[in-house]
Amino acid sequence: MHFAGTTQQGLDTYRGIVAADMKAFPDLKWTVEDMRAEGDTVAIRYTMTGTHEGPFAGVEATGKKVHAESFAFYRLSHGKIVERRAQLDMLTILQQLGAIPAA
Repeated sequence: MHFAGTTQQGLDTYRGIVAADMKAFPDLKWTVEDMRAEGDTVAIRYTMTGTHEGPFAGVEATGKKVHAESFAFYRLSHGKIVERRAQLDMLTILQQLGAIPAA
């Protein structure tokens, strides 16, 4: 998994990330807006919505609702995801949480 300049590996690591996101946003919802496949790669553009009820990116719970568009690329091999590259719109999320001033 490649995200924000980091590389992490393993299904347990991925599950941990999802669990932390669900703790921060208990009503978290990902909605696929667009999906394309070419060769061994699937690209997904999605929206993320949720209410900030726990720590996220160093920001304590605010109770604010967030909505952000993001994208991810998945590479598959033998019917399984073997690589993920994602870019979450952290700027928009942190602005909505009040952690960064909106432009």
